Amino acid sequence: MLTRFLTACVLIPLLVLILIFSWTLAYPVAWAILAGIAIFEIFRVFGRTKDFWLSIPAYLIAVGLPFGFFPFSESAAGQYGGKILLAAVLVYLLSVVSVTVFRRGTFAFAEAASVFTAVIYISVGFAALSAIRYGVDRGAYLCLLAFIGPFTTDTFAYFTGRFFGRHKLIPEVSPKKTVEGSIGGTVFGVVGYIVFGLVMQFGYGFTVNYWMLGVAGLLVAVISQIGDLIASLIKREHGIKDYGKIFPGHGGVMDRFDSVLTTSVTLWLLMQIGGGFAFLW
Repeated sequence: MLTRFLTACVLIPLLVLILIFSWTLAYPVAWAILAGIAIFEIFRVFGRTKDFWLSIPAYLIAVGLPFGFFPFSESAAGQYGGKILLAAVLVYLLSVVSVTVFRRGTFAFAEAASVFTAVIYISVGFAALSAIRYGVDRGAYLCLLAFIGPFTTDTFAYFTGRFFGRHKLIPEVSPKKTVEGSIGGTVFGVVGYIVFGLVMQFGYGFTVNYWMLGVAGLLVAVISQIGDLIASLIKREHGIKDYGKIFPGHGGVMDRFDSVLTTSVTLWLLMQIGGGFAFLW
């Protein structure tokens, strides 16, 4: 527990610095590095770290996509990011399918589907952090929601489950998670978004749509827990405890950012619905 706490004391200020300097290349660089590490972790789980026909395109896509939304010029701010992302997904799909065909049955289609899904899950998740920051109005503030939601939900799910947990949620996937913990995490996930709105209103003078923030908070709290369970399921199926050891007490990038990946994509999609999900103005 002490190691976990000390690691968090280092990671949280580092994350704050990345968010403060999100207008610089430091922001996409950070996600590109983490995406590359996450790809390595998932290929190690699959036993495919030396399968360069699959891994090299995966690294290129995962590391490159966070830069796809960066406004290298004022007129290009977020203009091509979505097209680049779609092209990357299709290119990797073609790459994986081609490897499956030319290996003549030695690389099962089910395994190919697992590799493709995991790579796109990681790559799009980290790319969405850049998409929110650079491709959405008031993205400098709204990108905070990608971290507030999952971290608040995860923290309070842990403590609620520890003190009040009686009924197992899905023990076949994650033995320690409880229904009570999930409910507590969801409630406080919504509260976290409402607190964010209050800070934006009274600290920065924004008009806040609390109704939409609450709806988004509920969706994110649920989906972030699903992201956590997805990562747990993969670990359980492959008989490992953690994806890595880069964060002492927390595991690897996939252990720490599993719920952020699903949250970032969810928020990005919500923000594409136009005025319906305008949280701040």
